[in-house]
Amino acid sequence: MSVWITIAFVVAIIYFINQYFFSYWTKQGIPFKEPTFLLGEFWDILTLKRGLGDYFEQLYKKYKNNKIFGLYCSYRPTLLVNDPVLIQEVMIKDFTSFHDRGFPVDEENDPLSANLFELSGQRWRDLRVKLSPTFTSGKLKSMYPTIRDCAQVMENYLEKEVKSGNKVYDMRDLLARFTTNVISSVAFGIDNDCINDRDNIFRKIGLKIFESNYKSMFRNILSFFLPKLMLLFKIRSVDREVEDFIVSIVKQTIDHRENDKSYERKDFMQLMILLKNQGYISVDKDDKKDELNGHDHNDMKKLTFNEIAAQAFLFFIAGFETSSSTSNLCLLELCKNPKTQTKAQEEIDRVMKAANSKEVTYDMLGEMKYLECCIDEALRKYPIVPMLNRECTKDHTFTGTKHTIEKGTTLFIPVQGIQRDPDIYDNPMEFRPERFLDSPTGNGNSKGLFYMPFGDGPRNCIGARMGKLQTKLALAVILSKFSFELVDKSLMDKEFEADPAQFITTPKEPIMLKVEARV
Repeated sequence: MSVWITIAFVVAIIYFINQYFFSYWTKQGIPFKEPTFLLGEFWDILTLKRGLGDYFEQLYKKYKNNKIFGLYCSYRPTLLVNDPVLIQEVMIKDFTSFHDRGFPVDEENDPLSANLFELSGQRWRDLRVKLSPTFTSGKLKSMYPTIRDCAQVMENYLEKEVKSGNKVYDMRDLLARFTTNVISSVAFGIDNDCINDRDNIFRKIGLKIFESNYKSMFRNILSFFLPKLMLLFKIRSVDREVEDFIVSIVKQTIDHRENDKSYERKDFMQLMILLKNQGYISVDKDDKKDELNGHDHNDMKKLTFNEIAAQAFLFFIAGFETSSSTSNLCLLELCKNPKTQTKAQEEIDRVMKAANSKEVTYDMLGEMKYLECCIDEALRKYPIVPMLNRECTKDHTFTGTKHTIEKGTTLFIPVQGIQRDPDIYDNPMEFRPERFLDSPTGNGNSKGLFYMPFGDGPRNCIGARMGKLQTKLALAVILSKFSFELVDKSLMDKEFEADPAQFITTPKEPIMLKVEARV
């Protein structure tokens, strides 16, 4: 009898604890989704029923009439922000209340976590100020020859393969090998050839970081949804093998350049060394808006070695996977819309003919307006980061509401859902680059913030220019010489299935394209 009493007592305790934690949004007067016992919103994500973007898009479609909507991640209350006007308030207008992402940073146990994407508060702001001059148009233009050389290797590889009769490719893989070449060159100062050498160590590390398995998925889920558990149990954000590689490469590069003062490259690593030795980077004349926001050079703290390693790691993962996926998904849509592909190729031909050049120069890329519209439209339909997160850093009452969001609350912004909303974009699943010809946001029918493939506001993607540059160059180079079509024709009339184990938008299965040399 006593056993049954004990069981009943335990069940009652669990019930009342459950009721207490799941009553948070009720007390706040905010509508919410009824949570699953214990796991809250985790069940669909943990069981890999759908990708992160699709999951939050589904939530947005169902609850978009609520400007804000409560969720539970296990017992942790989080908030879905559906209204573009309130999103603008979070990202820009009242940024000081939402300046952090809430990721776990443990520099002692996990040194690569101390990167610009994950840092919070004053540490983030100080580092952002230091790094902003590294991404000016002037700095990118000086690095362009290195990036163009990597594109030339890819072009030569495709030409050779097509001539030998090998015409079917997983272009995402090839484009990832190209972006790995770029990142290893401009971020680490090391010339690699991942395009011709599939076993290159940089390519292997890139695949290791983004491999689809339960371990990496679970680690990513904890980072986004339960960051305190990451810190409590000292769970590292990357495998030791990856950390050792990044740290070793950065150390070798810095030692080599500091021991040989005559050696200098126009790349990110050289700029990082400047930050290590003098604490600031001179701003280009044409980029005064990226000035140090009132900071005196003498006040700028110098970067430590670990800080350099953490930023190099961030450049690697951000530049490698996001740009290659964007290029791949843009190519997919150009295959599904052959007239659009032809129009983009005609623009590339026209610009190259006018410049009387067989190489795509930095200035020529700026003339390819329609190609840029194709990239912007691909990013609208397939935002590579399909959900943004912010942490409330002080109690905040949203404009026009009586709802006060408490400090520490995590906010989710369903980017993919908003950018595919038919009330904002006419026929949103149609690939229509013309939306962007006269509008940086694609002529969306809404007030506020609704186009945000790189985020927005002070905490937008610092490397957006770099990402767009290498994406545009890759597409310009290959479209100038080749045409593409889908091998699986069934994809012409349906959407691909996103990889549920990834936190970025990428197909679950490779999308094979047939490549033909242009006549």
